[in-house]
Amino acid sequence: MEDRDGSKEHRVLQHYIAKQDTVLIRIYGACVVNVNELRVGMLVEALEDLKESVLKVRVIDTIGGSKIWCGTEWRCHKYDLIPVSPKIWQYLLTVQSPQERIRIANDEALCERIRNISVNDRVLYCSDSSNRRAKEIALVRYIGSVKQLGLGHYFGLELLESQEVSKTSVLAKEYFISTHSNANVTFATVNNIYPYKAESDTISGNIEKTFLKSNTGTDYTNDKKRSVHLLDSTPAVLLEQFTLFDDNKNNNQESVNILKERHQAAKSNLENNVNNYTKSNDHSLFKCGNALEKNEIEKFKVENKGDLMVGSTVKVLLDSDIHYGVIRWIGTPSGISPGKLMAAVELDDGHPLGTDGTYKDVKYFHCRPYRAIFTDIEHCSHYENTKLNEQPALTNNDNFGNMESSVIAGLVRPISVKGDLESICGKYRGIQGHHNSCYLDATLFSMFTFTSVFDNLLFRPPNEKDCPQYEEVQRVLREEIVNPLRKNMFVRADRVMKLRTLLEKLSSVSGLTSEEKDPEEFLTSLVAQILNAEPFLKLSSGQDAYHYQLFVEKDDHLNLPTVQQLLEQSFLTSNIRLKEVPSCLIIQMPRFGKSFKMYQKIQPTLLLDVTDIIEDSPRQCTVCGKLAEFECKECYGQCGVGLESIAFCLQCLEKVHRHERRFNHEPKKLIVPMEFAILQEHCPVPRLYLELSAVVCIETSHYVSFVKCGPGSEAPWCFFDSMADRKGEQNGYNIPEMVPCPDFPYWLSEEGGNYLIELTDDRHLPEHAKRLLCDAYMCMYQSPDVMMYK
Repeated sequence: MEDRDGSKEHRVLQHYIAKQDTVLIRIYGACVVNVNELRVGMLVEALEDLKESVLKVRVIDTIGGSKIWCGTEWRCHKYDLIPVSPKIWQYLLTVQSPQERIRIANDEALCERIRNISVNDRVLYCSDSSNRRAKEIALVRYIGSVKQLGLGHYFGLELLESQEVSKTSVLAKEYFISTHSNANVTFATVNNIYPYKAESDTISGNIEKTFLKSNTGTDYTNDKKRSVHLLDSTPAVLLEQFTLFDDNKNNNQESVNILKERHQAAKSNLENNVNNYTKSNDHSLFKCGNALEKNEIEKFKVENKGDLMVGSTVKVLLDSDIHYGVIRWIGTPSGISPGKLMAAVELDDGHPLGTDGTYKDVKYFHCRPYRAIFTDIEHCSHYENTKLNEQPALTNNDNFGNMESSVIAGLVRPISVKGDLESICGKYRGIQGHHNSCYLDATLFSMFTFTSVFDNLLFRPPNEKDCPQYEEVQRVLREEIVNPLRKNMFVRADRVMKLRTLLEKLSSVSGLTSEEKDPEEFLTSLVAQILNAEPFLKLSSGQDAYHYQLFVEKDDHLNLPTVQQLLEQSFLTSNIRLKEVPSCLIIQMPRFGKSFKMYQKIQPTLLLDVTDIIEDSPRQCTVCGKLAEFECKECYGQCGVGLESIAFCLQCLEKVHRHERRFNHEPKKLIVPMEFAILQEHCPVPRLYLELSAVVCIETSHYVSFVKCGPGSEAPWCFFDSMADRKGEQNGYNIPEMVPCPDFPYWLSEEGGNYLIELTDDRHLPEHAKRLLCDAYMCMYQSPDVMMYK
């Protein structure tokens, strides 16, 4: 039996939406490629729960309409997905914007209210989801599929106030009947409707009833304009509370202005209505209007505590002590009595009761451990002080110390150090961190300080495909960050904030100026989307990529895997190769975010052998060392280790496969470059290597990096932390630091590996060794030979 897309029908265990771009590995079904990319916002059905947080999934691509997904099943990690209920998933099928899908799926409170919407309920309808201020009240007359519109479930709405006829009005009349002869009908997707709060219903109903029954002699039933005015203005404050508190990504200055406008409009309209109708001796109306203004507006003022908003600087009373911080989230957490408004405050200093933004196992925002406090909003008060401004454009140098950070034009070559690192290490070295910037600080420091492998990003001339701000982004990166870093060994945080602000504005990745992010999100934003760089990796599947995520099955017999072992295992499993030797190779470890790690320790490989993962590159026979002509994947690990063990010359292939255990193997012939086949008797098979240049690590929520301070195997290594220390508290700033790491090569050597294998307790490791081996997140490799030709 087959389902709608032609694949075999399975019981769906759980419905998901992709929260970020990721690479999937095909498990089942005919497909023209072996690896495909799951894009943010795509919808996924989980068919089977595999081990180690891996799922067998089916992808429903309603946005791209790609035929790649039809009849196929893929392997995906739970970390890349957001779970949603089957009902919400059906609604999301109709939404075309990936960002809108993510917005809804991330908001658990909103999803719960949407699930409870039934036929004949009132909702707020917004025909343009980009302008959420323009809402009108509608009645739900139908919920379900509409085959003419495609997959998913739609809402059939009766619009009492709208003057415009929608494109789906005629179609809607085939599915439901309007109870008002003069009302318009339409179909709406879930991103165009908002649940109507119970208190809004009561208020609106009372006002409507009062005005329609007034003894003024005016027929307000037929006065649509006045009806719209009354119904729109009355609950405005309440409606805005919903849109403000339920989507903290939109809590910016615009939200503050909208809230104030709605507040003033509601108050003004109520006053006008009361004044107008008290003249006609409608005392009941006066009482209703006056009560509404007094009770609801005062409620609004209390809930907002004098316009307390997300982003407000506040002081909080904790254990009889005053603490200072910034409000990061406002709302009613799950499990708390409805109507109780709480504020999540990120404290300037830690507190023993603080969390990393989690409350009762639910993550509401991201911050460093012990910094988040959830408290009744009544316990927060405005704190007016010259604290670090949370707006993107930071220009007050005093907030970042007295260090100068000048703009340097032209070309500044990378730093190259031989021997002692003391002259360039210490405090106030590197990139100064500020407000969750560590993901970007550690990545930029690793990419540009001591190597030129990424310098083509700094100097490529613009072309017609680039965005209008391309040159400005490139200039800020080159002249305000990279050049000062290489010349003066210091970049102030406001310079970096300039880049973050541009990335936030121009890319699809949100929250780059305020939220915690991962290095790959930063690379997607800067390198792929804005600088429009040529992909670093070209895969035999026909795809391109900027970094490579290791996908491997955990080997319980592997106590200390190396990056070399995991890379070869991943390429073998994925059945892909690199089409050419890359100038740089960024490898993401088999871990997912801050929590899940497949291996407790991973040993980065100093010199990465990529000979056997390059398509059509000459390879050695694993037995005799001569030119290999065949490859047998089923021999993996039987005649040696790694991918090298599956390459054979003709004579050794026949000899090895005489064994009864290998009779049924199916070797494949390799393509050998013609020029090398001619010269094979006169030159040995070359090995191709990449050098490790940096390791970006994450501990809890904080990124740091180990970086090689120059070319060659003898170059020393340093450890960099953009927030190693802090000066002051609410008026303070972070102090970056570089520290020499002379023992770095030892921990990645064979001798160091033997010690690590015998070590039973990681707590006995030195601090830097522990962070390197247990917290590795991303390894950066480079090819000096290929760099010369780029």
